[in-house]
Amino acid sequence: MLTYNNTSEIEPLESILGQKRAIDAMEIGLRINNPAYNIYIAGESGTGKTTYAMKALDKYASQKDNHKDWCYVYNFEHPREPVAIGLEKGLGKIFKKDIEKLIETLLDELVDAFESEDFEIGKNQLIEEYEIEKDTLLKKIKKYGEEKGFKLKNSKVGMVFIPIKDEKEDEEKTDEEEQKADEEFYKVKRELESMAIQVVYKIRDLEDAAKEALLDLEEEVAKFVIDPHIELLTEKYKGYDKVKKYLANMRKDILEYVYLFYMDEEELKDKYDKEHFTKYKVNLFVDNGSDKKSSSAPVIIEMNPSPSNLFGKAEYDYYNGGVKTDFTKLIPGAVHKANGGYLVLYTDQLLRYGLSWDMLKRTIQSRKIGVDTQTSIKPESIPIDMKVILIGNNYMYNLLYNYDADFSKYFKIFVDFDNEMDKNDTNEDGITRFIALQCNKNKLKHFTYDAVQEVIKFSTRVSGDNSKLSTEFNKILEVIIEGDAYATIRGVEYVDKEDVKVAINERRKRLSRIESKMDESLENGFTLIETQGKKIGVINGLSVLNMGEYSFGRPSRITVTTSPGNKGIVNIEREVNMSGPIHNKGVLILGGYLAENFAQEFPLSINAYICFEQNYGGVDGDSATGAELYTLISSLTKIPLKQNIAVTGSMNQKGDIQVVGGIAEKVEGFYSTCKRKGLTGDQGVIIPKNNSRNLVLSDELNEAIEKGMFKIYQVERVEQALEILTDMSFDYIKKLAVDRLREFSKIKNDSK
Repeated sequence: MLTYNNTSEIEPLESILGQKRAIDAMEIGLRINNPAYNIYIAGESGTGKTTYAMKALDKYASQKDNHKDWCYVYNFEHPREPVAIGLEKGLGKIFKKDIEKLIETLLDELVDAFESEDFEIGKNQLIEEYEIEKDTLLKKIKKYGEEKGFKLKNSKVGMVFIPIKDEKEDEEKTDEEEQKADEEFYKVKRELESMAIQVVYKIRDLEDAAKEALLDLEEEVAKFVIDPHIELLTEKYKGYDKVKKYLANMRKDILEYVYLFYMDEEELKDKYDKEHFTKYKVNLFVDNGSDKKSSSAPVIIEMNPSPSNLFGKAEYDYYNGGVKTDFTKLIPGAVHKANGGYLVLYTDQLLRYGLSWDMLKRTIQSRKIGVDTQTSIKPESIPIDMKVILIGNNYMYNLLYNYDADFSKYFKIFVDFDNEMDKNDTNEDGITRFIALQCNKNKLKHFTYDAVQEVIKFSTRVSGDNSKLSTEFNKILEVIIEGDAYATIRGVEYVDKEDVKVAINERRKRLSRIESKMDESLENGFTLIETQGKKIGVINGLSVLNMGEYSFGRPSRITVTTSPGNKGIVNIEREVNMSGPIHNKGVLILGGYLAENFAQEFPLSINAYICFEQNYGGVDGDSATGAELYTLISSLTKIPLKQNIAVTGSMNQKGDIQVVGGIAEKVEGFYSTCKRKGLTGDQGVIIPKNNSRNLVLSDELNEAIEKGMFKIYQVERVEQALEILTDMSFDYIKKLAVDRLREFSKIKNDSK
């Protein structure tokens, strides 16, 4: 046990408190490297499950180092299928810069190369050779034409031959000579035209050869510029086959479109798609090298797990009335970012998106993920290696386990956080250290020893068990923060016991509006409750009302009337659909007890009407079955019941009294009612004996019990309770009941 004057003197809490079962499950779940061993963490809000989960994940993430950077690049072979490249973390950004620098360098160096004197000389030499060969062909055919009497002339339709006039043409010729001359003329002309066509073809061949030679020269120059840079990057990324293939394909594409690299910007803009150079960009899709914690595996928490937030998306540009996208507009989702590490999701948020849940299961099963672009591009899938941690409650876990066949396949580790822990020195010291932690963390005033003990008492109260402490640390933290506020108002250095008490009482006061209204109704006589005297067929039952995070006890008047008949026990609440199934079951149990104990020698013939008076909101639960039985027997035997004693406790058909919930609130609720109507010293409650450990009562009520102003009777059997309520022996009560039921049976038989 810690010894201290105030919490500034002790070490703050560093670990989770009171959750050994959950910690052991989490540890084994994180150690097992199997895609089916994902983790579901369940527990009440405020038990520290999320805080612990993040600490545990940070610890294990620091021990993992297999996460990568991921890039998407253009696919030169299949343009609509971007290629995914995985690189060592931190290398993705370098690769992106290397490619950007490569393109910038090539744009400058290729322009310089194609504007250089050497290239111009080589280019002009090829053109000159072409022109010489072209001129030679033209001169040859021109000379031959002149020898044949024709002059070569260029026209819009190509080369034509025009006859050269001869003096002999003016001489008169005979018809035969004229005919012969014409035949010769056309023969030569056809021959020349045929030769001209051949020359044109040869010139075209020369022109094509010249263009091919120019392209070869251009490619040779381009290779001279490009290859050293490509080879340098290929060597740098020699361990990555996809990068080497990408660089090889990029080189081939640049050589094919090398003219775009030295074309004038305005000309390029006018004649070609300005987005051509997009294909030479790198989309650094997942960057694990920029974070300070890059040496640790990623731990990603996604608070809004929509399909796009989890599995990525593609952004769009509007273009000519439509939408357009490409690989540079792919955006990663939480699954991509968590690759190689851990993905944390909240179950209630995840199940809001049915598609997200289905896609998550498929991803776990296939161990790969793409990007659902909903467009014509289909990015290559990325292999996934991650562990999914779902955080939720037990209700969600049971739903998924029972109604989703895949859930148990993929979430084999169940981490169940308890909402209470044993009340022992170790755990009390843990709460003390928790207070010290919160005071340091939130810069609050430290707590004195007595103040800490008051917080521990509050923790026991929240647990509802004298042998337990609550692990709902959010409620404890509220008391710590508000206790600091009241200590500040008082202007003291440390938070003391009184500050904690004020914080607890004021918190209760803020939430007790409905309770106050019901107290007013009781004081004004609108709610009929008697706390003195005796009545036949009337008893004060005890119930708990839950108003969000606040609950309080109230006495409820239960009445029973009986008469001969065969309707049995009639639950009036059930008849008007105001009774829940558990309460209906409890009422039916009464018939079993009556039959076994009072109607073994004759048929049970009774009409018994049970009602919760002034009940307008319905009733459920079986904690009133004992009270209903006592009231029924009172009505049957005409023995009055004490109104100064309220009753709670469920029962079975054999008459055993069973534990019920909310026992402290119920006892305090009746005490409050008696206090308002006047304490007489003989008032009290009957409770199940096994509920004694749950009597975590207020200081005021404990003091009243110690002074004998209020009593608590603990019973194990209904017979004990009846004797307390009537001051009569059970044997006498039973004799009256049997006689009365025999009389009812006789009346019933006589009426046939």
